[in-house]
Amino acid sequence: MLTKSTANELGFGELPMDSGKGIKVKLHRGATQIGGVCTEVFTDKTRIFFDFGSPLEGEGNQDKLKIDGLTRGIANTDAVFITHYHGDHVGEVPDILPDIPVYMHKTAKRILQAQQEHKEILGQIVWAKELYELNAEESITIKDIKITPLESDHSACDSLMYLVEGCGKRVLITGDYRLHGFYGDKVMKTFKTIGHIDLMITEGTNIDRESPYSHDEKWVEEQFFKILRDNKYVFLLTSSSNTDRIAAFTRAVPRGKHALADVFQTKIMRIADEEREEALKSHKLWPYDEDKRDLYEQRGFGMVVRASDKFIPIVKEYFEGHPADTCLVYSMWTGYKKKSEMAKMLDIAKGKIEAIHVSGHITKEDLEQVVDIVSPRELVIHHTQERESNRRYINVPKQVYLRSVTDGETIIV
Repeated sequence: MLTKSTANELGFGELPMDSGKGIKVKLHRGATQIGGVCTEVFTDKTRIFFDFGSPLEGEGNQDKLKIDGLTRGIANTDAVFITHYHGDHVGEVPDILPDIPVYMHKTAKRILQAQQEHKEILGQIVWAKELYELNAEESITIKDIKITPLESDHSACDSLMYLVEGCGKRVLITGDYRLHGFYGDKVMKTFKTIGHIDLMITEGTNIDRESPYSHDEKWVEEQFFKILRDNKYVFLLTSSSNTDRIAAFTRAVPRGKHALADVFQTKIMRIADEEREEALKSHKLWPYDEDKRDLYEQRGFGMVVRASDKFIPIVKEYFEGHPADTCLVYSMWTGYKKKSEMAKMLDIAKGKIEAIHVSGHITKEDLEQVVDIVSPRELVIHHTQERESNRRYINVPKQVYLRSVTDGETIIV
């Protein structure tokens, strides 16, 4: 097991021997769109993929990826590694041929499985239970490539980056990440100690957005404290998988009030809390119990809800019955407001909505800082709608070669 000593001291263990043939990288999707990323890393001996997601609705190439040896024909892929459980990174995993191992962080796997089991009644196939489990910092060597999962910070619990080493080269695949989350300091330490990187493949969701005064997750928690102090009944409308955000909300619920969710959301939080450090765990979150309704109304509450018919009646009841004491916190990307169920709930709460949110993705300014620190020999930005204009949006050190790549193009590292 790899310890958490610095990479400069250990070099993340011994590298596989240099075959002299080189390591190659191919972006199958993601060069010019955010959703549906898939990256292949291969040598003459080994073939590995990272993420296998579905495209975002209405964005870019909507066709399912059909890749020989991975989704069709005779399997000749050694493994697939997943960075996190969002659909744009895992949505097409069920199309992978049988017997190809798919790896994911053990806690993230359990959350994904719980999400699938929750929707099983609607026809969802529970495929996450078949995934192989990973722990951060524990390397896996497959033939002449070594893969080391690294702790990251994203709006998905226990997301990972991957350091890929082989043929004397080192490739860093960041997945989705940020520095303004609760674990930003750990992520920055990784960048500072990772050592020489030949190729860095980073997400670039926000590279076209200036955000010099952006907030962080600690600011979000502070706003939750204020809102829960000033309103007796507070509904948090956010993604069920954004466990850091929900945990912060529960910690902000004042003593005497109730932190509530449904059984499904409570289960997700119990899984996320098992190995979370104490200060960042959720606080006294319990499933809503209709028999305790009078007690909730008497003392007040903070309740986690989703945009669905299941929650609309109770939200409507409190906004109509206690309009002066009720508030809804919208804590998601603004683009989701257009969805029908979301719009319906927001219409009920109009006039008493607080928009409190920060992105799950790294800001342009932080990305420039990271690239300056890591100083990779080459840089590829994917998970972005930009390509040729990358240079216009981001400043990189002179010694870093910023590659402009297309989907399907092979890079020799």
